[in-house]
Amino acid sequence: MSTVSRRFYRPSTFLIAGALAVGLLGAAMPAQATAEVPATTIPPAVVTIAATPAATKVSLVAALTPAQVATVRAAALRAAAARAAAVRAAAIRATAARALRARTTAVRLASSKIGSRYVAGRAGPTKFDCSGLTQFVVRHATGRLLPHYSRTQWRATARVARKNLRPGDLVFFFGRGAHHVGIYIGNGRMVSASNPRAGVKIELVFSGWYGSRYSGAGRLI
Repeated sequence: MSTVSRRFYRPSTFLIAGALAVGLLGAAMPAQATAEVPATTIPPAVVTIAATPAATKVSLVAALTPAQVATVRAAALRAAAARAAAVRAAAIRATAARALRARTTAVRLASSKIGSRYVAGRAGPTKFDCSGLTQFVVRHATGRLLPHYSRTQWRATARVARKNLRPGDLVFFFGRGAHHVGIYIGNGRMVSASNPRAGVKIELVFSGWYGSRYSGAGRLI
């Protein structure tokens, strides 16, 4: 009578400590960390372990060698890092999307005021001076209230190089005093409440009358 040899296998490396590690690491993840993680970044066995009852996990751990435990923990850490990276990437995309919406709103709103009257000290909705127009546009596009003076708006914004200008940025003129400000709408143009005669209109930023008086740009969005 032939004897059939029996082989005994230890539980899969990813079937034990991984469950514990995944459970522990998963508990430490923030509640909002729900961004999708590519399936290829998480070992299938680690995913399987996540659903293993706690009592089973404990009993399985004893069957692992220290090397296996270390391997599973490393895999769980990689999976947790992948989840965290996915959350960060999702947050960056959401921030960029909000900024794009705000910029689009700023350009649309500024353009809708073309033809409005220039009145010193006014900030809309139908009459504006230069800083009143930018204050009105920024408030409705972003919810942020800028001071109603071009010089203080200059100080309240982050400097932006000419080559990095984006629609929705503020553009300033007349040297350090920043005595005039407009909303940049792209292609070297701005919407500006220029003076009582011209009212709110589109002007060239880098050529014409304003070109030689350009001071710099500021960003809020």
